[in-house]
Amino acid sequence: MITTVILAAGEARRMGQPKQLMQLQGQSLIWRAVQTARAVSQEVIVVTGAYADVVQKNLHQASVTIIHNPDWASGMGSSIRAGVQQALHHSPAPEAIIILLCDQPLVSEKLLRQLIKMHQNPGKNLVASSYQNTVGVPALFGKALFPDLLALDNKGGAKQVIRQHQMETVTVDFPEGAYDVDTPEDFERIQRLLISE
Repeated sequence: MITTVILAAGEARRMGQPKQLMQLQGQSLIWRAVQTARAVSQEVIVVTGAYADVVQKNLHQASVTIIHNPDWASGMGSSIRAGVQQALHHSPAPEAIIILLCDQPLVSEKLLRQLIKMHQNPGKNLVASSYQNTVGVPALFGKALFPDLLALDNKGGAKQVIRQHQMETVTVDFPEGAYDVDTPEDFERIQRLLISE
């Protein structure tokens, strides 16, 4: 079983509004992320934080598990830990967990399927996305790496685990990963990109 953990806990200070709810092509960013994840995952977990109430309201019709991380302000590591702990409560436990951010709106079902397909090769426990001279999320972590995710310090993100295991990390090209939503300018750039396609 594959579980996807979507991190949607941030405050979006530079955006000045809850970016989880910003509309792109008629859907909120969190709704887009959930629908993409549901296409490939048996279980989808959304970790909320700063805007828990409004995010939960936006997803009231989605078949997802929503958990609130009261320590969200301490850093992304605390939200990853919360999501992984929730995933491990499920029976049967997942064979792999995909970590996904709600502010990468160009993540596609095809990309997530590539991560899963690569993981199905023997020994491919960590499959990450490659973009803009970096390796990061979306990334898939096999169950051998769950303890590393649970051991993240509050400030650490998924990249910390990827760096620790860089010799065995395999990657999938995802040039669109360079487009994430941190500022109003970022959002306008993605809107223009989608209109031009």
